[in-house]
Amino acid sequence: MSLSIRTYLSLSYAALIALLILGMLMLTDWVEHKMAVHNLEIAQNAVQEVTAANVQVAEEVLTKNGEYIVKDKAEDVARELAYLLKGKKTYNYAQMRQDKNLRKIAIQDISTVEGVAGYTDLYDKGGEIIFHPDKQVEGQNQAKLEWQKEYPETWKLIKRSLTTDNVTGYYTFFDKDGKNRRRFSARVHVPGTPFIVGAIVNIDEFFVPTQEEIKKASQGIMAKAKESMEEASAAIDRKVHLAGLIGAIFFSLLGGLSAVWFAATISRPLVRLRNGVRQVGEGNFAVAVPEKGAKEILHLAHSFNQLGDQLTDYIAKRDFIRDTFGRYVTQEVVKKLLESKEALELGGETREVSILMSDLRGFTALTADMAPEEVIIFLNRYLGKMIEILVDYHAVIDEIVGDGLLAFFGAPEPQEDHPVRAVACALEMQAAMDEINFLNEADGLPHLEMGIGVNTGSVVVGNIGSEKRTKYSVIGSPVNFTARAESSSVGGQVLISASTYAKVKDLVEVGDVLEVEMKGVPGAATLYDVHAIKGPYNIKLKERSETLIPLKEKINIHLCRIHEKIITGATGAAWITHLSEIGATVVYEGELKEWEDVRIHLLDESLAEIPGKIYGKVISVKPLGDNLHEAAVRFTSISREAHQIMRQARGNA
Repeated sequence: MSLSIRTYLSLSYAALIALLILGMLMLTDWVEHKMAVHNLEIAQNAVQEVTAANVQVAEEVLTKNGEYIVKDKAEDVARELAYLLKGKKTYNYAQMRQDKNLRKIAIQDISTVEGVAGYTDLYDKGGEIIFHPDKQVEGQNQAKLEWQKEYPETWKLIKRSLTTDNVTGYYTFFDKDGKNRRRFSARVHVPGTPFIVGAIVNIDEFFVPTQEEIKKASQGIMAKAKESMEEASAAIDRKVHLAGLIGAIFFSLLGGLSAVWFAATISRPLVRLRNGVRQVGEGNFAVAVPEKGAKEILHLAHSFNQLGDQLTDYIAKRDFIRDTFGRYVTQEVVKKLLESKEALELGGETREVSILMSDLRGFTALTADMAPEEVIIFLNRYLGKMIEILVDYHAVIDEIVGDGLLAFFGAPEPQEDHPVRAVACALEMQAAMDEINFLNEADGLPHLEMGIGVNTGSVVVGNIGSEKRTKYSVIGSPVNFTARAESSSVGGQVLISASTYAKVKDLVEVGDVLEVEMKGVPGAATLYDVHAIKGPYNIKLKERSETLIPLKEKINIHLCRIHEKIITGATGAAWITHLSEIGATVVYEGELKEWEDVRIHLLDESLAEIPGKIYGKVISVKPLGDNLHEAAVRFTSISREAHQIMRQARGNA
């Protein structure tokens, strides 16, 4: 049957349209399939990367948390046992093991939300096991067990703990399934006893359950995403096949555009989030992602941006607090305050510390004629150098009162060598005065002399004050004794107490040994004039000539007595007969007492006062007859004008 051209063209056109539509439908199906697969791959990659990041963060955070819990548990057990056991001269291990309360305290489970992760035990510094969850090993000495060779990592930790407090570390072991696992151990000495608390956990018990929950949640999210994508693709496919010829072309195009748009709404935000997570992991907390897309994606992006802002704000506040606090207290105290709420509570503990107190000699008189701005520059140069040295030696600076400093060593963190550290710090501070005076002389400022006292004793150390104003400080009679020792020192001296000397005598070089009467201290107190310290610090003060040179011509002076920084009166006629770099022999009419402070004005030939003052301390007094006495005076402070005159007098002697 022949067909007309119109019919043929019509049929051909219809066939062509049908082929085009079929091709478009097949192409649409293919495109939809590829887009769905691509979207699913992107979503899977993003979820996997986010999951991996969360798993890693969870492991790091929960491992640190686990370490803290273990160390805290060991310290808690040590404190409880110290309360029951410290101060005893002997210990009966058999009786101790029969004490159920002791066993309950010494052996404790260390648990996570999933169950028991470890335990605590107790052994002495000789290695003998006192309490252990496995009673069969109690009474055995760990230093003699065969498992030292089998578990060398464990033995190294135990061996270190016998001589060192707060030992922590990891070691590996094989569980009952033959799986290689890690354990974390913290070992703390029980204060006042020969015992050591060991806390041991399987560290992965802290983070593996959480990691499994994260992975399970990620799988659930991915399954829902896949189901959602498949349902959307099927809906679009049904619409395309039900449409007519013209509608099919239109809806095919619309379906393609919808597929492109759908893929973009899912893949682009997830890619941005993935990149954002990577940048946060690298430390860029300021990263932000556009808050666009589906409602769930928008909320996720908003939460991510809030997290970045919160982390940035937290880091800024933490750094600000640390830097600000660090200007008022030491970094050790700042660290203690930031890491523990209990560190802010009022109260203290009795602890042996070494106390250092320093003060400039005659500072008030030297700066009386200076402008306030000059005094601040003058004082800050001195304090800046002294504080720098104190911080280097890990001292807690308790007070800065004018030109005086009070610091202590041995708290808040224990320092076994605090007496040696305090003496070395004092010597380095005294040695640094040469540098300060060199700069002062270059600027036309007065010459400074500093005295230092160091004492060791038991004090109450902790937070003292009220809820509104608290200070980390020390109180007790050793603080007052240190002040008395410092006031007994002269310029360039470091005087240490007998209690400090007993702990450092093998390391220090001492000059004079002084017997000093102190207010509030019965009898004479012994003080040691330290010139040098050996060992790792190896500090030696520059020797200053103490040899008294007889003067060819005596120097007439006005000699005034000082009591508690107040001029209380003057002697009669007085003059200097001998001079050294640090002192003089003075002959005078009247009365002076040993260790009394004096002020000296030099006089010219007409007996008029020469500008400049000298401050000193009377070291010894002896009578000469006819109401005359001779005193040995150690200089504590010399003005610039007087310093030049005294130097010339020594040169002409």
